[in-house]
Amino acid sequence: MIRFIFLFIATIFFSCQEDKKSFTQEENKIIDSLYRIKIKELRPRLDTICDSVYNLKFPVYVDSIKEIRQKEIIDLIQN
Repeated sequence: MIRFIFLFIATIFFSCQEDKKSFTQEENKIIDSLYRIKIKELRPRLDTICDSVYNLKFPVYVDSIKEIRQKEIIDLIQN
């Protein structure tokens, strides 16, 4: 409980400070360039991961929704 209170107080204290970090225009250009390079490298891998998760989970979600809807239909018919 004491940890929770300490964590809560610390979060409030540190989150209320003004963020004074700013980058120069040149630093922003470098950051943007690095981001574009990295995203081009990572996009195929990330898309593959996303597709595999989607293909794994989507049928399960559809089946669960079908089951719920079928129960609702049966309840409506019986009442």
